[in-house]
Amino acid sequence: MKKILFLFVFCCVSGLCSFSQHNAGNNGKILLIASNPAVSKQTGWPIGVWAAEVIHPFWEFSLAGYSVDIASPEGGEIKIDGFSDPEDASKYAAWDYLSLGFLKDPEKAKLLKNTLKLSAVNPDDYKAILVCGGQGPMYTFIDNAALHQFFVDFYQTGKPAAAICHGTCILLKTKLPNGKYLVEGKKWTGFANSEENYADAYVGKQIQPFRIEDLARKIPGSKFTVAPMFSAFAVQDGNLITGQQQNSGAEAAKLVIARLEKDKARYPTYILVHGAWADESAWGFVRNQLAQNANVVVVNLPAHGADNTYGAGIGLSEYVKTVTAAVNEQQGKVILVGHSMAGAIISQVAENIPAKIAKLVYVAAYLPKNGENVSGITNKFLNNKPIEVFEFNKDYSLVSIKKEALANVVCADCPDYMKDILVKYHRAEPVKGLNDNVKLSAKFAAIPKYYISTKNDYAVPYALQQQMIKENGTVKQVFEMNTSHLPFVAQPQAFLNILLGIK
Repeated sequence: MKKILFLFVFCCVSGLCSFSQHNAGNNGKILLIASNPAVSKQTGWPIGVWAAEVIHPFWEFSLAGYSVDIASPEGGEIKIDGFSDPEDASKYAAWDYLSLGFLKDPEKAKLLKNTLKLSAVNPDDYKAILVCGGQGPMYTFIDNAALHQFFVDFYQTGKPAAAICHGTCILLKTKLPNGKYLVEGKKWTGFANSEENYADAYVGKQIQPFRIEDLARKIPGSKFTVAPMFSAFAVQDGNLITGQQQNSGAEAAKLVIARLEKDKARYPTYILVHGAWADESAWGFVRNQLAQNANVVVVNLPAHGADNTYGAGIGLSEYVKTVTAAVNEQQGKVILVGHSMAGAIISQVAENIPAKIAKLVYVAAYLPKNGENVSGITNKFLNNKPIEVFEFNKDYSLVSIKKEALANVVCADCPDYMKDILVKYHRAEPVKGLNDNVKLSAKFAAIPKYYISTKNDYAVPYALQQQMIKENGTVKQVFEMNTSHLPFVAQPQAFLNILLGIK
């Protein structure tokens, strides 16, 4: 067929990834809590946080796909302990190239100059917390009742709550509402006496005002345990995770990450499916914030974005197979979200595996009936009028959009830089998937459906959206946004409010 008439059915393009690394922060947020600067009454030294105890966990969490915020009781700039600086004259931490790289990166170094004030932090935004150590906590954390309460409140949610090195001093005073110490009956660790002995001998004076191990062993039922000094050692007891000293930050972070994998059952799972002429980065403006209180999977369809598959011959069956695999990898049911052309895909997936689908959410999307396809729905709506902005390859297996028309049709309310990106990363769309029919039955009809409609849409017009909703007859609720075809780009927060409000 040389003239295939269908409307624009695409999401955003791979250029959105330029705003953040692929998958960075896609699993949610973790909060590090560090000491503000102080002066040691024992030594007279300026003290703060040990570099590796912020940076090594930061690195592990980032590699695992989490974004990381740093907070401190007073907010603002935090200072690293001198001995922990890889460039310190002592050369004590000269081996720590990871911390050296972090401190040399101007953007990362800014994070230490602008920490969040702990009292302004919403703990609900984070999936885990980790209290960092250093020399400062022995003065700034030990009697900080607000910090102790923050930690115990977070711990009681069941989410991972971690502390390392001298940061574990908070556990010497942190109590549950029943008046018992949080660590009563629990296995935990912290800076060991052997390590205090070594440090004191190294500098020739007593460094700390008290010793964590001495006091920990006086707590009723406390199972305080230590490994040989300066071993990379961390302990988990339920959702409480502790690390022994500066070499244990990465180990503690790995235990947090493992716990978070098991913790996924507490969160709803969203699978986001992009439309035509797009890839998974289409959801880049909303996926990380959504992941703060959810599991989020973004699917990249074959022959889209960075996928090297040549598009000719790729159709609905390949798309459905890809999305089905993503659904089946998740624990329990999922909320399946499809934009534009992906409405047909999520419909067929839901028909095939209804027991895995909790809800279907259509975003300016095609909502087909049995036997329909995207092209056919559009042809009917347009009375078979051709669309002049399409450009086909020689055998009509792929279709592109004329560059001069692309941005304004897709996202007229996007800023100019976004319009430029839409054009720059445009990739020809396989035609077959737009002509493949869905096969739907009562199984599909029974699944709860929600529709986010876009009133200023020049791609899938508002009138067509309303027509499909009416003809389907099973949509539980319709939400309307005054945007173009990309509501999650034009108004990301409003879009998230709607998505998270769907019950």
